[in-house]
Amino acid sequence: MVNSDFAVFNKLGTPVFGPVATNTLWSGFGGLCQTDNDGDGSVRYDPIADRWLISQFAVSGADGTSTPFLECVAVSQTPDPTGAYNRYSFGYTGFPDYPKISVWPDAYYVTYNMFNAAGTTFLGGKVCSMDRAKMLTGQAASQQCFDVGTNFGGLLAAGLYGPQQPPVGSPAYVLALGAQSNQLAFWKFHVDWATPANSTLTGPTTLTTAAFAEACAGGTCIPQSGTRQRLDSLADRLMDPLAYRNFGDHEALVVNHSVTVGSSVGVRWYEIRTPATTPTIFQQGTYAPDSNFRWMGSIAMDGAGNIGLGFSVSGSTIHPEIHYTGRLAGDAAGTMTQGEATIINGAGSQTGSSLSRWGDYSNMSVDPTDDCTFWYTNEYIPANGAFNWSTRIGSFKFPGCGATANDFSISANPTSLTLAQGASGTSTISTAVTSGSVQTVTLAASGVPAGASATLNPASVTSGGSSTMSINAGTAAAGTYTITVTGTAPSGTHTTTVALTVTAPVTGGIVNGGFETGSLSGWTAAGASETVVSSGCHGGTFCARLGSTIPTNGDSSVAQTFTAPAGTTQLALWYKETCPDTITYDWALATLKDNTSGTTASVVAKNCATTPWTQATSAVTAGHSYTLTLLSHDDNYSGDPTYTLYDDVTLR
Repeated sequence: MVNSDFAVFNKLGTPVFGPVATNTLWSGFGGLCQTDNDGDGSVRYDPIADRWLISQFAVSGADGTSTPFLECVAVSQTPDPTGAYNRYSFGYTGFPDYPKISVWPDAYYVTYNMFNAAGTTFLGGKVCSMDRAKMLTGQAASQQCFDVGTNFGGLLAAGLYGPQQPPVGSPAYVLALGAQSNQLAFWKFHVDWATPANSTLTGPTTLTTAAFAEACAGGTCIPQSGTRQRLDSLADRLMDPLAYRNFGDHEALVVNHSVTVGSSVGVRWYEIRTPATTPTIFQQGTYAPDSNFRWMGSIAMDGAGNIGLGFSVSGSTIHPEIHYTGRLAGDAAGTMTQGEATIINGAGSQTGSSLSRWGDYSNMSVDPTDDCTFWYTNEYIPANGAFNWSTRIGSFKFPGCGATANDFSISANPTSLTLAQGASGTSTISTAVTSGSVQTVTLAASGVPAGASATLNPASVTSGGSSTMSINAGTAAAGTYTITVTGTAPSGTHTTTVALTVTAPVTGGIVNGGFETGSLSGWTAAGASETVVSSGCHGGTFCARLGSTIPTNGDSSVAQTFTAPAGTTQLALWYKETCPDTITYDWALATLKDNTSGTTASVVAKNCATTPWTQATSAVTAGHSYTLTLLSHDDNYSGDPTYTLYDDVTLR
């Protein structure tokens, strides 16, 4: 995607679609997304859903029906990028400049430099989350945004690289240059689609870097051969992407920006680890091997932990060129050891007194088919001139990636459990092959508090497989504990952790909340199909299934009236929905009626989706009487039965 056009190529470089104007995607959509073609576009691959994400803004002004400033976003309906797209527009009252979009499990994230409507006053950085789940299915989608103030611009939200997703419930990570010299600023964005008011952006946390000065003082100074025209450094901001990887035993983020090196310019790069707890700069370096100017970088990490760094090179005796370098995972920290290679050397310079902008939407990606091949896209000019730029897409791969010694990763889902004394819960311990071939991984749990127990079934897996860790809080003292699961294989040892919080048992309240009697005792059933099953449950042996694996007609529900005991403030439950239809016809719903005050809250808002086990909560007031109703609705249509599993209803 370049400026206002996009095209699709196969990996041999053969065009299979386009190029066409980007607003072609919004034909028939109406409004500015259809009529404008204003650019600042991005294309991203969603590796979780195997879909494509294309965006650009529409900022020319109101057409009488549209918001004056829009971000136009299209999500492919299939893995085929030449096929149909679900189309959206998100509105802003100010000018949303310099959008950068990224993929995260809970949302698509986009960052902006916001200006007033006239584009003359900087209003500060903004980060927004777009409802990815709704956009993938073509439903109406909303966004949630936070502003970070005028001390920060050029924000980047982390984008997922590689097959292993962040830990369940992980916030999105957001990064920018700091408010002061020699700093990075780090935020955590937690989005709550069920209760938007619960969404938070926390930070910034300040990360102190090695000393640097912004290239060209953030302005224009990059020389080119054969012209006095200088190019913009855009060194006042980080360069896209902020690339995220989960290796199982650690999370890593890589990013870069342009800095002054003597009388020229080089690329400063960082690897940040432990973002979920206390983000730390694990390593950093500046790449500037000679007196030429290297800038406009883009960086990513492959599945073996090697780093690829692409950039533009220019100088008073050379035209702008596209080069790259890299490092292997085991190299000395802060170094780029793999030499410098060329994708293309431009034969011309950009001339014209007002043409200083260069390829700041360049991008480094990693091929998901082998998780080793880097693809780098940037601009060059084939001959001196104005508006005669071309685009080059190049690929490279580091030796040994994908064929190194056997290795594996290990992770837990969920990474935390809260159990009352005597209660049980589970966490899935998953392994993945990160390189080489499969091997046997033996699992063991440590750190289990006295009086509690933890068992792994099975106790050993073939790498790539998973095990269920069942935890019973037993008589363990109330408190928080860290249970460490160690995976041992011939290639080495890796660990993952589960935080266990043990609470005092609640007396009274919910009866048979885990359905561990093997029946619906304590609950009142009504409707088409209500039963207890012993397969695929969240915790323990049993759970309730409302609806059936064959079509049913109407509501299936169970309800229980209880009084919230002293010391309780919250009701929590787990649900797993299978809803292949749409919310017009089928849905899940859980409501909590406060019989004392006469108000009703949605614990699980009415929705239709196919979900993993998901926890939902609602506030309760001790001493109040409540009626909890768990429900699943099916329209009895052949071929798409809807049902919902409920489990582990607790008060805490």
